[in-house]
Amino acid sequence: MLLIVNADDLGYDPEIDRGILEAHSGGLVTSATAMVDTAFAARALADAPRSLGVGLHVVLAPGLSPGDVGVEVRRQVERFRALRGAPPTHLDSHKHAHVRPDALPAFAAEARALGLPVRSIDEATRRALRAAGLRTSDHFLGDAALRPCWTRERLLAALASLTGAAGVAELMAHPGRTPSHARTSFGAEREVEREALCDPEARAAAGRAGLRLGTWLDAAGR
Repeated sequence: MLLIVNADDLGYDPEIDRGILEAHSGGLVTSATAMVDTAFAARALADAPRSLGVGLHVVLAPGLSPGDVGVEVRRQVERFRALRGAPPTHLDSHKHAHVRPDALPAFAAEARALGLPVRSIDEATRRALRAAGLRTSDHFLGDAALRPCWTRERLLAALASLTGAAGVAELMAHPGRTPSHARTSFGAEREVEREALCDPEARAAAGRAGLRLGTWLDAAGR
């Protein structure tokens, strides 16, 4: 099985970005999704190494019409291209806004036009995305309501649970250093997730489970 370990919120804060890159260079993180409208987005997308698969973390305001959702996705993809010099590897969204019933059809239509995979967080979303002709993962692990989600123990258990599974799995994570600028209630918890993802035992657990670490670009060629 291919396991994509995605760090959300690249570009949100310099310290979060630093922790994400540490979790890539010294841990399990293979992929990240970046916000593009923050003060730190340009530096984050410039600094992210090419070994890190980088997608777009779309930020959707509440109450957008389907037409406005499409406009926002297109605008943010174009800004991503301008900052990164390449298209995003995939799409997801801040606080899973794209899976709202009023947003998903327009979001999926834009993703299909762009030929990009989209995050599915549950089986209903997975079916809807595949019905729209989109690539998505076969398994999804992660829960932002847990603060933090990935303690060392939970991460090791999650990796072990994928033993013998087939297809593509996405593990959503929020590693980082404690934010220096972002006003967020999810701060120090990022340190816990970063430490878990960088724990040597986590890589060993992935190996025991027969998992191949990679990105959405790897998934396209599998």
